[in-house]
Formats: sequence, C-alpha cells, structure tokens
Amino acid sequence: MNKVRLIIKAITGLILFCYPLVIYLSLKYQVINFAVLGIAALLVLRLITLPNLISNIGWLAKVTTCLGLLLALISWIFNKFQFLLYYPVATNLLFLIFFGYSLYQPQNIIEKFARLKDDHLPESAINYTRKVTICWCLFFILNGSIALVTCLINDMYWWTMYNGLISYILIGLLMGVEWIVRQKVKH
Repeated sequence: MNKVRLIIKAITGLILFCYPLVIYLSLKYQVINFAVLGIAALLVLRLITLPNLISNIGWLAKVTTCLGLLLALISWIFNKFQFLLYYPVATNLLFLIFFGYSLYQPQNIIEKFARLKDDHLPESAINYTRKVTICWCLFFILNGSIALVTCLINDMYWWTMYNGLISYILIGLLMGVEWIVRQKVKH
C-alpha cells in the first residue's frame, strides 16, 4: 500500500504542478469537462493518500486539496471553467494566512523548518527566520495579486505563462536568494 500511496502522491503532485498547463491544453483542445473530472478524481486520490497529520503542513495540504476539489466541482456543475483559474489565487491566499498566522505563534513556520535541521537555534537565527517568514508573506501577497490579475484579464496565454511558469521561477529565485543570504548571515 505504501508504494501505491507514493505513486499516487507523485502523480497528483506532478499534475498539480502542471495544473495551469493542463487547464490551458484542455481548453485549447476543448476537453475541459474531462479535465475537470480528471482533476477532481486526482484531488480525491490525493486527499485519500495524504497522511492523517495534524501538523500545520498536513493541514495546509488538505485544505489546498479540498479547495482545488471544490473549485473543480463548482466548475463542472456550473460548466464555467473560470472557477478553475482561481486555484493559484486561493493557494497564495491560504499560504499567506498560514505563514502570517505563524508569525503570531511561539515558532514561525520557517523557524520550525530550521529546527528540523538544528533544534538549537541562536536568537539571531530565530530573528532571521522571522524576517524570512515576512518575506514569504510579502511574496504570497504579490504572487496572489498577479495571479488574480491574470484571472481578471481573461487571457489564457498570460494566465498559463504566469501561473505555470513565471511564478515557479519567482519561487525558485526567492528560495535561491534566501539560501545565499542565509549562508552570508551564518558566516
């Protein structure tokens, strides 16, 4: 069962990663209704295979999956693919809430990640993780806002380009810059 679960998680993860391209191609080739049902089925499988974690990350994975499922079902029921376009917007909003909420907890989310590697963080590292969490919050505001604009301008090319490529490049850049800054701060 663990191998099957792992395969399902990998397939659903890949499909979600390619979500904008899947939507774009299904519209281009006029198979959006099949794509919506396929996405909904994959999201149900993902929900079933997610571990029963009560941790913050497990909660976030389940909520984003349920949100994607809800948007897919609404799109299918009302035969309006536009609802599918708001998944990146909603995901950014959920991540903003998640990261922002963690700033008011004893340990922010980036600090929790850092403690997975080293449980004994100096005060300077804790302050740094707080700043990184704030940077991610600002990123989610900007990224979600641009994703929303791509929905509102109703141009599938730009929606796909931003949500399926540019936003991933920006995430990678932010992660890379943060890693470089972290190395300099450490030394």
